[in-house]
Amino acid sequence: MVERRPANGGGSCARCRASLTLASVEAGGRWYCSSACAAGRVDAVPHPPAVPESWLYARPNRFFRARRPKELRSA
Repeated sequence: MVERRPANGGGSCARCRASLTLASVEAGGRWYCSSACAAGRVDAVPHPPAVPESWLYARPNRFFRARRPKELRSA
């Protein structure tokens, strides 16, 4: 049995335009973000993400305070 999944970054949902993930479902030749979306049970107002998007990215080192050299830290 072969279970088909969209490729990473392989597009968006045919109904709500959300990005496709491993939970995506193909129904009627179209890809949907979830089985609920494929069945038409989609919320009118999308839920906000649980984690702010800024937390998903690494903070550049230039925002951290300067550290002393290793030789001077132990003293």
